[in-house]
Amino acid sequence: MKPIPKSRVLEKGIWGMSAPMFVDQAVIYTIPIVDMFFLSRVSDSAAAAVGAITPLVFVANAFLVVTAFAGASIANQYIGAKNYQQGNATISAYAYLVFVLALIVGVTLSLCGPWVASSMSLSDAVEKDAHEYLSVIGWMVGFWGFRVIYQTILNIYGEPQWNTVSNIILFFVNLIGNAVAVYGFGIIEPSGVAGVAWASVISAIASLLFVMLIVHFKLKLHFPWRQALIDFKSLIVPVAAIAAPAMLEPVSFQSYMIALNWIAADVGDLELKAKIYAYNTFLFCLMISIAIGMATEAIIAQRVGQKEFDLVESQLKQSLKISVIGTSLMAIIWFVFHKPILHLFTEDQAIIAIGFWAFFISCITEPWRTVNIIVGSSLRCTGDATFSSVSAILVIWLFSIPLAYVLAIPCGLGLYGLLIAALADEFIRAVMKFWRWRQKKWMSMGVMLR
Repeated sequence: MKPIPKSRVLEKGIWGMSAPMFVDQAVIYTIPIVDMFFLSRVSDSAAAAVGAITPLVFVANAFLVVTAFAGASIANQYIGAKNYQQGNATISAYAYLVFVLALIVGVTLSLCGPWVASSMSLSDAVEKDAHEYLSVIGWMVGFWGFRVIYQTILNIYGEPQWNTVSNIILFFVNLIGNAVAVYGFGIIEPSGVAGVAWASVISAIASLLFVMLIVHFKLKLHFPWRQALIDFKSLIVPVAAIAAPAMLEPVSFQSYMIALNWIAADVGDLELKAKIYAYNTFLFCLMISIAIGMATEAIIAQRVGQKEFDLVESQLKQSLKISVIGTSLMAIIWFVFHKPILHLFTEDQAIIAIGFWAFFISCITEPWRTVNIIVGSSLRCTGDATFSSVSAILVIWLFSIPLAYVLAIPCGLGLYGLLIAALADEFIRAVMKFWRWRQKKWMSMGVMLR
């Protein structure tokens, strides 16, 4: 019998796991900026159109990512307890589920996305570009869903460096595709917004093929696909217990982003464009907290499986310290250089003029968003997902969206009102999640602790 490959997560620790994930996230969050840059070469309206409906793409992707990471959390707990048979069976089960969800989400986005864009208060030019983009991009989300299955497998087995290579492939294929779409190449004519969307689809396929080759042929990992199908119900129940509530928060948050774009569009095209440029630029700051959060999630899940609660506590403190300091420094750099950054995308002096306060408010929002990500992912991977998801939904829909509307329109603060509401939202949710962690209820919610 061939020896079963072992996970190297605890062996590598936070730095060994997060370093390649940091590069991974740097590549991922550079892609929207690259897309925005090339779209701005088409027009500010094209960039605003894609930026306005990008949260819709994130909503679709959230279903897939959260489900896969919920499954990975359960698998990590089993593997932390040295139960590789049950861990690998769990991987197979959530892979089936994510595969089916990816097909459903991709088709739904392509068919229903244009209707959502039409219901927003977009100008005719922006709405036209949004329709063109959404008619294609659903395919990319579907392939991203297939790809996240393999990404979580590589993280579970402590091999995140291959995800980094995968994302570098994604980046360069997307970069070349964008250039061809906007400027043309040889006999290939420029194809504008649709071409940029197809570049994203092709790059997703290329990176998916790479991680498939690594998992099946380089690492030679084998999974009990047939047995997982037979035992699917029993295997997927603990995954669903985390995924169902955990899915609600990112979906609700991205719906919140759509609502903010909706309000910004009501205020005016100028405010919408400025918000899109500021928000998409600050997405890059998330790469530190997302990378640390993913590494922390894998480590904490395995520590919980081994019932090493003191090490779990110290790991969260270390992760919070690293991510808050790193994200804050990056946000400050972004704020200091806001003018040259905005000049990369537009020469419209009206947009650049309101960029100072837009970038300043975004800058002081980032540390609280980081706490949300790190503590939220830690709660989720231990099995304590319901409280943070339900409380976040209540805050977003009963407080944050009404506040955004009141500040932006009746109070006349426009874009600044939207950003102030976003700051208040991140602060309140961060405090609530940290309070929940301090209650220590997560200590009794792991699959190995029941």
